[in-house]
Amino acid sequence: MFPVDTIKTHMQAHNTSLTFRQTGRQIYQTGGTRALFRGMTAIMASAAPAHAVYFTMYEYFRRLFGANSGDPSLALGLAGACATIISDGILAPGDTIKQRCQISNNYRNPLACARHVIQREGYRALWAGYTTTIVMNVPFHAIYLNVYEPLRKFLVVPSEKYDIMAHVVAGGGAGVVAACLTNPLDVTRTRLQTRGDIGKAYVGMFPTLREIYVNEGMRGFFLGVQPRMLFHSVSAGVLWGSYEYFKFVFGASDIPPSDSLEPILP
Repeated sequence: MFPVDTIKTHMQAHNTSLTFRQTGRQIYQTGGTRALFRGMTAIMASAAPAHAVYFTMYEYFRRLFGANSGDPSLALGLAGACATIISDGILAPGDTIKQRCQISNNYRNPLACARHVIQREGYRALWAGYTTTIVMNVPFHAIYLNVYEPLRKFLVVPSEKYDIMAHVVAGGGAGVVAACLTNPLDVTRTRLQTRGDIGKAYVGMFPTLREIYVNEGMRGFFLGVQPRMLFHSVSAGVLWGSYEYFKFVFGASDIPPSDSLEPILP
């Protein structure tokens, strides 16, 4: 799914009028297949620990706020928000380097990119857009979890076989909704994180939001929304499908067990 994310970043950073397919073709023609995967190692290095922290914190806060009793909506939203704030602090530098590498072919590798950013803009530049990321991801995960959990419970019923596809569908559906509704903040974050490579000095979340609206209108807020929805539908479906499967395998699932219920992959 990384090439889809690369296309999304180009569409958001450059305010292009090209379609998803046209942008992908342009990237391929100018840089080949390699250009679609630039920056992947940067996000891989930070994503693993960030996701581990996210799921650990989510389960902790989910129980702390009592998501398993009464109306879980507020508890799920708070759990997702707290887990997001912590994990995003770990993910932010890798995400900044990833996006810089995606839109520019001036960097030999992510390490060279990080060194260049630090030398020219200082260490704080690695966390550019972190505030916007939190403001975006808190509602993203609050929306996501409040769509995912009810949809999961609706789709998952005790049967003779553990239906992992129900979790994949629930995760994918929730990802589409959350990605669409929070896209304006994702565009803002992209502009802030790539400001040193797109020739425009965006400063601060609210001034950037205002500038996008004044110069590009509502269209600017939904640049790259199609690839973003596609990316989150697939990645969230796989992520949560795997997560719930291994929770079940290791006996940590909140789905009621039965003697005949066995975890299997379809």
